[in-house]
Amino acid sequence: MTVKRDTRAPENNQVRTGVWLLALGQTIVWAGLFYSFAALLLSWEDNLGWHKTDLALGLTTAVLISAGLSPVAGRIVDAGFGRALLAAGALGGAAALGLMSSVTTQSAFIGLWAVIGIAQAACLYEPCFSFVTKNMGSAARGAITRISLCAGFASTIAFPAGAWLSTSLGWRGAVLAFASAVAMFGAPLLWVGAGLLQKNSASSGDTVSVDQNKSATSRALRKPAFWLLAFAFPMIGLNHGLLLNHIIPILVDRGLTVTLAVTVASVIGPMQVAGRLAMMKFEHRVGAMTITVICFSGITAAGLLLFLAGASPALAFGFAALQGAAYGLTNILKPIITAETLGTRGFGSISGLLAVPYLASFAVAPFVGAWLWQYGGYNLAIMSAVLMAFFGLIAIAILAVGYKRKAFQL
Repeated sequence: MTVKRDTRAPENNQVRTGVWLLALGQTIVWAGLFYSFAALLLSWEDNLGWHKTDLALGLTTAVLISAGLSPVAGRIVDAGFGRALLAAGALGGAAALGLMSSVTTQSAFIGLWAVIGIAQAACLYEPCFSFVTKNMGSAARGAITRISLCAGFASTIAFPAGAWLSTSLGWRGAVLAFASAVAMFGAPLLWVGAGLLQKNSASSGDTVSVDQNKSATSRALRKPAFWLLAFAFPMIGLNHGLLLNHIIPILVDRGLTVTLAVTVASVIGPMQVAGRLAMMKFEHRVGAMTITVICFSGITAAGLLLFLAGASPALAFGFAALQGAAYGLTNILKPIITAETLGTRGFGSISGLLAVPYLASFAVAPFVGAWLWQYGGYNLAIMSAVLMAFFGLIAIAILAVGYKRKAFQL
């Protein structure tokens, strides 16, 4: 039997401070480099006169580029340059966002979002969690939970800030304000926080060559666990991306008023935070694999509640609460069970490869939802989302059984 070395980083004040600095940095870069798009979308539409679908192509381009570059970012983290990657990504994204304030053409708008996509690949969750896992080993679970908990408020900050800034300064001033926040606060927080974790890294004495990381990645690709993960989480990404981007018209189609639909949709974000708080409380009592199966089951059940929401608004609120709480945990659980089933050596590369189908599925989900609506209405769209979650649940259940029987462990 192979005995795994516990790579838990020392639980000292520097480690805790580093984690919280990363959490604050992630909150700011998510608000600036991701949620600013939705926060300023109406202002762009009103002032630039471009169609919403043309504007949406900007964020879609960014997410697809981020997906494609995730393996490259992972290899950079594996090579020991994660700290520089996080900070440089935030600075580069801030620069592109700042230049956005002067755009006058759609091509320039989409081009700058393409650059922001490169920055997203370098500084958002995937590289950050890879860096934390590399430096904290088995202690990464709690750190990732705290970072996700804090960054869960990014949209809560971005939407009112975007509305106030665009009213007070115009959309160009609002974009500059978001860019300044990322450059002046987000990037330094990531740099300092990563430095504290790196300084106290449990693996600081390890010397892992590029060949060793490549070998670990090659081994992972030959394992059923990798392909089950590569299927399960993209199914959840498709489900959530489809339902989230169409939630208001779906609820109106179910018979809810627009005001009530907006109220229901607003429950999803806070419930993500609530789910993460619950995990912080119970994470030492329940295994990550078990929680993952529960979350996938919850997302499947949430879709069924949404399908039946026309019978009662309470079912719509039930959907929002269950979907939010369950999906809010998946960003935490994905790196944790990846490390548990595939190991931490070469983790950046492995995690980056797994991010490609996941991010790509989330990027195309709005278009998939629109296509399903066109050909079968929102009944077809909802039930398709339910099936996506169910197929993901089957894959993750197979992984859980194999993991319990040690079939997929290293």
